[in-house]
Amino acid sequence: MNTFLGHQTIADFYGCKSEKINSCEFIEATLLKAAKLLNLTVVNTTIHSFSPIGVSGVIVIEESHIAIHTWPEHNYIAIDFFTCNKSFDLNMGLEWLKQEFNAESLSIKEIKRGGLKEIADYKI
Repeated sequence: MNTFLGHQTIADFYGCKSEKINSCEFIEATLLKAAKLLNLTVVNTTIHSFSPIGVSGVIVIEESHIAIHTWPEHNYIAIDFFTCNKSFDLNMGLEWLKQEFNAESLSIKEIKRGGLKEIADYKI
């Protein structure tokens, strides 16, 4: 039995090519390709370019969401994958993203969210 409602994976990409990670078009296309590669179902996409630099966005997927924030001036990208199941190979997808972003390194942390035991303690 799954004892948690959600799984959040936090990925930090360091040493990225800044000309790529400051492009809304590149970020959106890359995240949509990643979702397709992982067999995730895209519902909606919002990507925003900041002035003078940086991109943020969210890909809403049936499985939950993918959020991204870029800091081209630091060659850094932060991505959060929040999903309600682990039926796909996220590590493969993150390694693919590392290549697409030309990142020198990738750091991954996983958090389990919504413990069913804790939730049951609050049922009326």
